[in-house]
Amino acid sequence: MLRNALRSATHVRFNRSLLAGTRRCCSVDAKKFEPPKLDRSAEDRFEEVREKVLYSSVVEAGTLRLGYQRNKIVESKMAKAKRAAFAAQAKAEPFPVALKHLYGESLEENEVEGRELDELDGVRDYLPYERLVRRVERTEENVPTSGEWMTDYEFYEEDEGDDRSSFYGTPDPSEPVSSVACGGCGAFLQCAEPSIPGYLPSQLFKGKHKKQLQSTICQRCHFLKNYNTAINVTVSPEDYVQMISSIRDKRALVLLMVDLLDFPCSIWPGLSDILGPKRSIIVVGNKVDLLPRDSPGYLDTIRDTLTRAIVSSGFERNNIRHVALVSAATGFGVEELITKLHNVWGSRGDVYLVGCTNVGKSTLFNALLASDLCKVQATDLVQRATACPWPGTTLRMLKFPILRPSDYRLFLRTKRLQSERVKQIEEEKLRKQQARQTGSTKFATLIGHIGQTFLKEKDPAKEGFSVSQRGSAQSPILTLNEKSDTYANSKWCYDTPGVIQPDQITNLLTTDELLQTLPKQMIRPRAYLLKPGLSLFLAGLGRLDYLEGPPSTRVLLYSSPSLPTLICETTAATQIYANLLGTEFLQIPGPDPDRLSRWPALKASPDILLTGVQEKHISVADILLSSGGWIAVNLPPGEEAAFRAWTPEARGIYVRQPALLPHGMSLRGKRIRGTLAYRIGDGFVKR
Repeated sequence: MLRNALRSATHVRFNRSLLAGTRRCCSVDAKKFEPPKLDRSAEDRFEEVREKVLYSSVVEAGTLRLGYQRNKIVESKMAKAKRAAFAAQAKAEPFPVALKHLYGESLEENEVEGRELDELDGVRDYLPYERLVRRVERTEENVPTSGEWMTDYEFYEEDEGDDRSSFYGTPDPSEPVSSVACGGCGAFLQCAEPSIPGYLPSQLFKGKHKKQLQSTICQRCHFLKNYNTAINVTVSPEDYVQMISSIRDKRALVLLMVDLLDFPCSIWPGLSDILGPKRSIIVVGNKVDLLPRDSPGYLDTIRDTLTRAIVSSGFERNNIRHVALVSAATGFGVEELITKLHNVWGSRGDVYLVGCTNVGKSTLFNALLASDLCKVQATDLVQRATACPWPGTTLRMLKFPILRPSDYRLFLRTKRLQSERVKQIEEEKLRKQQARQTGSTKFATLIGHIGQTFLKEKDPAKEGFSVSQRGSAQSPILTLNEKSDTYANSKWCYDTPGVIQPDQITNLLTTDELLQTLPKQMIRPRAYLLKPGLSLFLAGLGRLDYLEGPPSTRVLLYSSPSLPTLICETTAATQIYANLLGTEFLQIPGPDPDRLSRWPALKASPDILLTGVQEKHISVADILLSSGGWIAVNLPPGEEAAFRAWTPEARGIYVRQPALLPHGMSLRGKRIRGTLAYRIGDGFVKR
């Protein structure tokens, strides 16, 4: 019985660091193994369809993968480590009792390690993209200096280690979502992901009591309320078309941002018509650090695939000035993008950062703000941004002045980059060596450094910035004076609002579900063996049916490791989905009855016919399941196979040929005996 199998594994917990000698990878997740804790009703519902389920990652996670003897060894090591940690904790010096009287409150109430988790029972699931910002009244407030806005919160405690040059503060992806709703937009407050509504920097979120959070509004609402400035704002499709259309008649360059984990779903349909047929664009593929490295030349393959997708969306190839692959989060490729901007565009006109929701526009905007693209004067060297009314609306968006790239400045910048390149090459060699030795994707992740060439000593006596005092701020706020001679003829880089593309499913997900769906580390593909008449579920977000073709075929799933998978017979797929929806076996959507009643049904795409290529072990095509992920199909040379894909309301089902990562099969692990799944292999090729 499933319940007995799971209970027999509940006392077995181990960490991958203790398994270095075994060199065996977890078959479900690269994270620390934790046997699943299933609800009793979920177990009962699974028992009803157990005979029809051929594989479940949730069940597999509870098995003794290493065998009885090895698990006993690991269990012994874990117990020893636990005793050592307890002994170290016991040696810690106790807090003086006098502290209780000094602060006048109980230490048990105020000394919080991390953040107390509030019970979520009875709290309605909130869809953060259900409400769309349309219009706000304009005021004459200036946007605050970088991180200075955090001083507006009365319980903000400044730390010397805080990054005050960042507009968005410091996120912490490991911190769970709170059950406290923002008093402005209603989204649950969280510090894990800046692009998701309800975001507060970890400096304002971690260690705070529920009462403190209840009187707090999220960062986005704070900027709208106090500065009438929109950051990370999502508008309706109608408003988006109207706002972006204002760029059409301007001499400007468009930085078109695309999520490499979600394209073409992250490309707004008809955007080429909105911007104009002769619009020059630079395509920026973001989140390249999250893609596995399936071959030495994988970046060129990704760039070619992205270019084809942009051309297919309606843009002329001649208007694409450059295609950049970057990671706004790690800094990879950003310096190269800035160099290309200086060489291709210079200061001939303004630059607009355009893209759908969750592509990483705000993160890239923040990175460019602290780079050589932003004009920096001797009067003040902390990067500034100001806000302006968006044409046709009263919504104000962020912008910063672009540095005019003279020959001498470009010479100094090139000299700095060359000097830094030597150190970067050595660091890359070291990281490659560590990646080969440890097998950890942490060392294989693409990273980069974003520096500044033109920094000098501060001289507050010089002109260029004015000083104003906000009532609640702890210090004067320096704001950029656009009317000064320094900025009178400047060109500007503008942030633009985001929008939910119709093919995306992000507006159907709660904050918790979004955080589970969006990968946070390099994806390690999960391989499965499918036979005709079988179906593969990706959580409750998608399903792929193998209708007909060779007796068996391998498929690779690229998605967040937090999303469970399940394989069953196609004839029973509808019944199994209905039975397990809202349980841990499908994970998304959650178990709330009201949530399930509003969850749209899965709908199918037209049948997909694929033909194998001449080379062996090459993925023929990717079948996209909207924002949930994609499945790469491998077929023998010349063989044909038919598939059918399902997503909520049939959103975002695409066939991408050729595949984004055609050599991904080389990353699979060994076959798990007696199952249709393979162990998770490496996220990179060790050569």
